[in-house]
Amino acid sequence: MNEPDLLQALENDIIAGAAIDVFETEPLPADSPLWDVGDEKLLLTAHNADYTESYFRLGWDVWAANLRAHLLGEPLVTPVDKAAGY
Repeated sequence: MNEPDLLQALENDIIAGAAIDVFETEPLPADSPLWDVGDEKLLLTAHNADYTESYFRLGWDVWAANLRAHLLGEPLVTPVDKAAGY
């Protein structure tokens, strides 16, 4: 996402509003101008917009798949890539 362009679009009423869950730097820095846009134009969530009714069931499904892969000596379905930063 291009945060400066989003900020400009919101401030100049090019778009009426936005909801964002992912930021260039996470967590969103305290000095980010996005914090000053206002709730009426911008909804910020803490990278948890996927918190839905099925969130925990899906999470346990992934956990079980990783456990099964680990026990079988297979690659995990959600590997950590330290070089990529996640």
